Amino acid sequence: MLNISATSIMLGLDVLMIVYTLWALSIFKPLGKLGLGIAVGMLVWLGVLHLALSSESLFPKDISGIAFLAIIFAGVGLVGALLFLIPSIRNLLLSLDQRQLMLLQGIRAFFGGTFLMFASLGVLPQAFGIIDGFTHIGAGFFGLIAAFSVASAVQGNRRAWFANIFGLTDILIVASTLALILLPQIGPHHPMMYAVFLPAPLWLWFHLVSIWKLLRGE
Repeated sequence: MLNISATSIMLGLDVLMIVYTLWALSIFKPLGKLGLGIAVGMLVWLGVLHLALSSESLFPKDISGIAFLAIIFAGVGLVGALLFLIPSIRNLLLSLDQRQLMLLQGIRAFFGGTFLMFASLGVLPQAFGIIDGFTHIGAGFFGLIAAFSVASAVQGNRRAWFANIFGLTDILIVASTLALILLPQIGPHHPMMYAVFLPAPLWLWFHLVSIWKLLRGE
């Protein structure tokens, strides 16, 4: 019987997210060499994250929940700095339209399905895994609905607002719950951290850029 570890599953999901993100970014205009640079950068990011998590050297095992939450938000800030301080990345991000920004959230449905599976297998606490699984599936689904609605000019802005608020709330609640409630139970090097420290900061910034564009009427 094939036995695949939770770490291997999360690594595969992160690679899938990278491929999907590159596709969504290039759906209307080829990325060229920039796409290759983004791919290499994200794969290096994943590689470093994997080495740090697998060796359990990224955090002290007894790190407090508040300190861990602060690190999560610091990571989000660092990702934002990289996105906006590198001119080519900033220009690409700000040139995305609402269809792409909403489409970028769609991959979260796969993560949600995985969290449901982890809950059933005992990899995650059952209640958290079920709730987080369904909210991630919802965030991905609502993002796809909003992308389709924007493309077809049917209540696009309204649905984009809903998808953004729902998706942001999901990210913030999950991060806070992991750090402040579940950390003593699952530890700081749990396979969930492959989602916390790679795709989640990107999804959060995609939401914020989308909201900024909605406020500007774009």
